[in-house]
Amino acid sequence: MIGEDALERMPHKGAMRLIDRIISVEKDQIRCEGVAHGDADYPLRLNGILYAANLVELGAQAAAAHASIGDLKGNHTGLLIGLQNITLAISVITECSGRLQVSARQLHFDGNGALYDFSIGSEKMTYVEGRATLKMQGEAE
Repeated sequence: MIGEDALERMPHKGAMRLIDRIISVEKDQIRCEGVAHGDADYPLRLNGILYAANLVELGAQAAAAHASIGDLKGNHTGLLIGLQNITLAISVITECSGRLQVSARQLHFDGNGALYDFSIGSEKMTYVEGRATLKMQGEAE
């Protein structure tokens, strides 16, 4: 499976690893599929409701996976330090029964961090898009 090792390196384990699989990876972009989100115990649900704003976490996880594959090529520590230009098409996800589609496009990367645009949605519409700033540093393996 594409990038499975990058997903295994993610600091998120168990239910909080929200990316199920990587569909494709290019030099500056990654496309992923989220884990099933219909269950009431999906970690981003609050009192059973899935707010679109909470989906930014999937964008950050996709960006971290891309940086791990392309630039850091291995183990790393990472921290989401900023979100910008967040646009919500709807406030609550009620109509999507399939897995969420996640994409992240790298705008900048250097030894200290990365900047990514991301979008999360279904096959029919984009629910949330925005920009994430990550502080990332490679670690000795």
